[in-house]
Amino acid sequence: MSMRLNDEAMRQFTVAKIQEGTNVRKSSLDFSADGRCLLVCDPSALTLISSSRQSVLCQVHMHHYNPEVACFAQPANRVLHSSSKTNYSIFCQDLNTRSVVRKFCGHSKSALILSTQPGNGNVFISAGRDDQVYMWDFRVSDHTYHLKKLLQPLCGYDPTGKTFATTSKSMRIDIHDVRMLGEKPSTKFEYNNNDAADWSHLQFSPDGKTLLLSTNCSRFFSVNPLSGSFHQAYAGYCNEQRLPLKAAFTPDSQFVLSGDGHGQVYVWRASSGKLAAQLKGRSVGPVRCLRFHPTATMFVTSNERVSFWMPKRNGVYDWVDEELTEAQPVVKSEATPKPFPKPITFPMPMTKRNQPRQSFLSLTNRFSKRQRMGHPNAESGLREPVSYNCRYE
Repeated sequence: MSMRLNDEAMRQFTVAKIQEGTNVRKSSLDFSADGRCLLVCDPSALTLISSSRQSVLCQVHMHHYNPEVACFAQPANRVLHSSSKTNYSIFCQDLNTRSVVRKFCGHSKSALILSTQPGNGNVFISAGRDDQVYMWDFRVSDHTYHLKKLLQPLCGYDPTGKTFATTSKSMRIDIHDVRMLGEKPSTKFEYNNNDAADWSHLQFSPDGKTLLLSTNCSRFFSVNPLSGSFHQAYAGYCNEQRLPLKAAFTPDSQFVLSGDGHGQVYVWRASSGKLAAQLKGRSVGPVRCLRFHPTATMFVTSNERVSFWMPKRNGVYDWVDEELTEAQPVVKSEATPKPFPKPITFPMPMTKRNQPRQSFLSLTNRFSKRQRMGHPNAESGLREPVSYNCRYE
């Protein structure tokens, strides 16, 4: 079973768990491509968390690097992270061996953005405090492309990986074709920044139809990446401290989410800019980072702690049987309504732990011991009931 996202479903989201840890501000969040793991970056450590169990899988101390951003690389056991020390290089860490496997030198100040190319695990781009944008390839020793003459640049790939966007001075957007590197940008869009808001984050929608730009004010907006025309504005939340809060799309591109300066999360309809939900968390601090799970109905937020948000278990939702939905033929006609967006998998909350998990080997040894001692249930093969951990995923 899966669940369609609509206004009522978005209103049912609540904090299911808060990940305990150090009281250090988290600077970036990133889900793995399959959604099984969440990478949390702060200046002291990189933490890998299981998305389904919300438990820590691995932690690598980063006191020698003091990173500001990190993301998954290929293969999945490797991550990229920036450094505000050690010559401001970008490092590739192997989480299995906890060792550095590659080092990318070029930035003269720390990198703020790392973005891997969809469909190509060897290529990624970076933007730093030195106003430089580099494109890197694991198969070569040096950068493959270098963009200069930018101010406070942002960068990000579109979902197909064929183009990427860069910004300059919160007033210009350039769209680049990866097949024509070295040529001038395919399109340039200039904007009048009347409220002097600094653009803090750039993201393409999952369907690639819009480009979302977060700001350090109480609003952010989206534009058409083909024409550069204004698409929609999203406002109404509090950001009195003018923090660089990051917004995010849902995987079906229907909704846009952003935190505010007081621990709340706002949800807007992406197409109309209408506020669909206002969610209250358990923290009074700002929601600096927010990422929606790529395949499940769950999102995470962070400031000093990481919060996992899921719909309430007893809520009323629009459930869909995926097998029946895929088997039904689609008849194209003018009378046929438009199909619903692809359903998103809904992870059920976990039940409480009743008793420690027992291994299969320990149960087998117990049964063998009963056979040797002539236990009354040994011949019939009956065993005493055992309490296991029940988990719904």
